[in-house]
Amino acid sequence: MCMMDSSTNLDIEPGEMNVTQYRCLDCKSTFRAIGKKVSCPSCQSDSVKKI
Repeated sequence: MCMMDSSTNLDIEPGEMNVTQYRCLDCKSTFRAIGKKVSCPSCQSDSVKKI
């Protein structure tokens, strides 16, 4: 998980980030994430699939 302190100011416009929907193959939950090494926020499994 990436953490930032509150003094960081990012000017990101809506739609600039490429958010992808995923499904965990272990616990079957769905979630949205960005990045290359995605893991399930519910069970921390890295066995996920883009949907």
